[in-house]
Amino acid sequence: MATRNNAGGNSETSGVSSNVDMMMQSFQAPDSILEPKIFETIAAFIKEGGQPLLLVNALSNSYVGMPEMCNLMSGWARDFDLDPVEIMQEVLKEQLMERFDPESVDKDFMTGSGTPDWLLVMIQHPFWRSVIYELSEKHQKCALLNFAIQRISDAGYQGEIASVATASTFVNVFSGVLLDSLDKLREEDDVGLLDRLPDLVAATRIYSEDVIGGSIFDGSKCNFRYTSIPAYTSENPPSTYFLRDPDFFEIMLSSIFVPSFKGGMVKQDHKEKYLWLMAYAASVHEENDMITDKSEVQPTYEALSALEDTLSKRTAGTDLTPILGNLLVAIETPVASMALLYWIQFVIKETSYIETYFRSHEVPVPLLLIEEMAYKHPLQQAAVFATLVDFFEAPLELNPEIMMTYRKSILDRMIYLMQLNYVMPVLDYIQLRARKMDQSLSMHFVKKVLEMVRGPYSRKFIEGMGQMTQEIVEVIKKTDAEPIVRAWIDEVVAQSSDLEIQTPPALPTSATSHESGTGPSSSGDSGLATIQEVKRRLDEPRR
Repeated sequence: MATRNNAGGNSETSGVSSNVDMMMQSFQAPDSILEPKIFETIAAFIKEGGQPLLLVNALSNSYVGMPEMCNLMSGWARDFDLDPVEIMQEVLKEQLMERFDPESVDKDFMTGSGTPDWLLVMIQHPFWRSVIYELSEKHQKCALLNFAIQRISDAGYQGEIASVATASTFVNVFSGVLLDSLDKLREEDDVGLLDRLPDLVAATRIYSEDVIGGSIFDGSKCNFRYTSIPAYTSENPPSTYFLRDPDFFEIMLSSIFVPSFKGGMVKQDHKEKYLWLMAYAASVHEENDMITDKSEVQPTYEALSALEDTLSKRTAGTDLTPILGNLLVAIETPVASMALLYWIQFVIKETSYIETYFRSHEVPVPLLLIEEMAYKHPLQQAAVFATLVDFFEAPLELNPEIMMTYRKSILDRMIYLMQLNYVMPVLDYIQLRARKMDQSLSMHFVKKVLEMVRGPYSRKFIEGMGQMTQEIVEVIKKTDAEPIVRAWIDEVVAQSSDLEIQTPPALPTSATSHESGTGPSSSGDSGLATIQEVKRRLDEPRR
């Protein structure tokens, strides 16, 4: 037993001695007394039997006073009208470029998960970002530096890394750089365009180098692709995945069809190629990156070309009636329908079309056209609704009465979207806008919607319509809408006996409404309480 105790004691003594020796080594490092946790280390050293005298000697002998030396040098720099921060940064950068060891760095810092806090801090400073860029050019295989480049791109600094070679290693970084360059070009005039061209040239230089080297990498599909316009006419074209980006479609279609496009209209001799590329992207069928059907490319291209020819011969802002037939034909093709939508946005917002042609007893032709788009192409309903919202809020030079009628016409198109089962986005918007909207418009919306719908109703629909009717109860009591509102309230109250309110408001179609969260909850009780409050106020004597 004694032998075992002695053995155990020797082991513990050896462990303590090892810890003391390690701490003593840390005390002997230059300026160790300035380390953030030095006091904790000193306390541990004393607790484990370290000799105070040795500690004092180690700390004093290792003191260099680097911070004081830096402060002294900064003072001298100021005396000579030099920037001490810039000098310090240059010295630090030189030391890092000389001493940086990528293998040691990866071993020490790339073992954990997540982004280290110190790297997040460095990314926010231009100096440290520039250091990372230079180091990454020199050590292109360093995992930490490549990780840092990705984090810099994620933080929104794509414009800075256009010339960094390692940026093209990651598809999301490279795409961010290129899209950032293109996006900035859209907002520039001729002078600004010249200033932005170097960034675009840098991005396309990397692209060209990678194409030659065969390294445009698609991380989601783990393969490499060459993606130029001639490539899509080859026997083995790239995947349309690279073309089917909504922002890319908007840029391309706007540059062809929208006269006021900030990036400038496409030259006539390029339009044919652009239109064909859009037709290809929109109509080719493929499975697992293999093209299975190109039969719709030519008809789609012809539809786009016919629309472009029709619109290019029409002065913007003039009567659309003579070309209405051609426009209705164009709407049959989805991508041509989107192109026409962008053109209509331009006509309504940037020409005097409404001021010139709107009549209170007629629905404007552009609104009829986008209504047809929503009916023909359900996937375009979100874009149609966003356009209607834009039109509804845009100021026009119309007298108040005409403006009110025009907005009612827009509201009718939104209500039609609800009929197509695009319900909750419309209701949410009108509910949010109701307090700032003229009460006659709110009344128009409530009456039209309640005339159209039938139960059972979802809790969100009850809640939204209940709040809207509550805002205009006094107006309802003075109009022919009161019987309609009362009938709806009675229907909701009768339905409330069933707590499982799960189906959306039934509309004149069988499609599913765009809403979620239709199960019973406390918010459903809140909606019913609102409905009951509306009924109580309707029953009060008129003021």
